[in-house]
Amino acid sequence: MADLGISHAHVNHYGSASNKKPLTTRHRFQAALHGAIFTAAFLFVVAMVCGVVG
Repeated sequence: MADLGISHAHVNHYGSASNKKPLTTRHRFQAALHGAIFTAAFLFVVAMVCGVVG
């Protein structure tokens, strides 16, 4: 087998698309919350750099 830089122990780590579980409501909520927090933090840093805040 060709050496692709991935050990055989981790080949199945990624799985296939058919093996993935459907997203639960909790997971969707957490993903949206994390996205909102990341976006707010990014906008805050941009505002500080532009001199709008502080």
